[in-house]
Amino acid sequence: MIENDDSLESDVGSPKRSTSLFRLLDRLFLPVDNASVTLFRIGLGAMFAWWAWDYLATGLVHSIYIEPKFHFTYWPFHWVHPLQPNGMIAVFVAIILLGILVCAGVFYRWSSLLLALCFTYVFLLERTNYQNHYYLLILIAWWLPWLPLAKNVSYDASRNPSGFESTAQAWALWLLRFHVGLPYVYGGLAKLHGDWLAGEPMRQILASRNQLPFVGPWFNEEWVVFAFVWGGLLFDLAIVPLLLFKRTRVVAYLACVGFHLTNAVIFNIHVFPWFMIFATTLFFEPDWPRRVLGGTPLGLSPFKSLRWAELPSRSKWGLGLVLVYCLFQCTWPLRHFLSEGDASWTERGHMFSWRMMLRGKTAAVRYFVTDDNTNQTYIPRLKGVISVDQANRFPRDPEMILQFAHFLAREHKGRTGRVPRVQALVLTSLNGRKPQLFIDPNVDLAMEPADAGSRKWILPLTEPLRKAPWKIPLNEWEKHVDLPQLPVANAREP
Repeated sequence: MIENDDSLESDVGSPKRSTSLFRLLDRLFLPVDNASVTLFRIGLGAMFAWWAWDYLATGLVHSIYIEPKFHFTYWPFHWVHPLQPNGMIAVFVAIILLGILVCAGVFYRWSSLLLALCFTYVFLLERTNYQNHYYLLILIAWWLPWLPLAKNVSYDASRNPSGFESTAQAWALWLLRFHVGLPYVYGGLAKLHGDWLAGEPMRQILASRNQLPFVGPWFNEEWVVFAFVWGGLLFDLAIVPLLLFKRTRVVAYLACVGFHLTNAVIFNIHVFPWFMIFATTLFFEPDWPRRVLGGTPLGLSPFKSLRWAELPSRSKWGLGLVLVYCLFQCTWPLRHFLSEGDASWTERGHMFSWRMMLRGKTAAVRYFVTDDNTNQTYIPRLKGVISVDQANRFPRDPEMILQFAHFLAREHKGRTGRVPRVQALVLTSLNGRKPQLFIDPNVDLAMEPADAGSRKWILPLTEPLRKAPWKIPLNEWEKHVDLPQLPVANAREP
């Protein structure tokens, strides 16, 4: 055995347990077998290539990045725009090729850097396509060029035998484990929420899957709903500690496989379940691929680990930056506590925080564009400007509602030279609640700044959670909600 995973200790030098910070830092530089991180690199490169191929083959590249005339972006990346159709196809082809190069370890540092750049570019193009696992892949992808993952089983190592190594320093392995653990830990903490514990939105999600063969009819049973609610919560909170200890690791990993296979079948979360099944193997001892797939275990006794005091200043500063980065990733998901209101309602701090499957949110929007010079108001048509998927998703998020209002104002100004007033009626139902006004319809959104400041025009959530979810069709909502006086359309859209 080459590593005691429970304590970050190794057989090398047999360091004693100590609470000393410097002892802990010393252990981060112990040599460990690089077999598991090498296999991770191979699988990750192949997964990126498959993801890009799937987007091309299923037409998602066209429907998400080419077809819409308007794209919802992330602040402060409003300047990032899609290329022409052939350019977007070329970007996805490049991701396929770069994924293969990373998988094979060909010019690894450059190919992994370009892969991170291309994938991040695609991610930033369309906010309505946000997925937590895409964010996780971006974080990992930007670390790839700086991690020693191509020292073994790679073209680079075979081309330059002097660069071949069978070990890596422990910090590289633990940094990857840290990333894999983030969605589990913070996904569990986010589920300590009143709606989740009351069974929403899981109740509605399962009800929408009741047509599945064999298991579908059970999804209407309350005991099944709460089995998913409490099972998901306890799994997320317990799985990382159970994976860290050798005695519970195998059972925990089998539970992990079962959990993600269930998610893949029932919830159709694309590549995420398969990636997590593969990535969670990093919690096994780092030489597990040699023992399982065949190979000679390494004798690490000839290798001498570096001590913190012996490290050059460059390495110390580098590790310091890694620790600062990890501290940021531990605090950033909690920023929603600094914002007023429930993040599932306001969306403030919801993204990039591992808040997975916490809200079933249905919303409808109608814009009113008023030219005060002519005293004319019209309701702009969204069809032909954005896709159906965009139209279904963007009214849930005040930032995207604001972005489209600014787009409508620019379009009107481009035709007339005048900046109009843009107001919006947005009705939203959260986790089966009765729909209510989401934003203040009297606010001129064209005049609201697009920065990351406060959003006083987001109305507070006042509707209580219902025992029976709201099921009245969306096109009849206005009959059941008290609405303020709104502008009357007296002109057609130009």
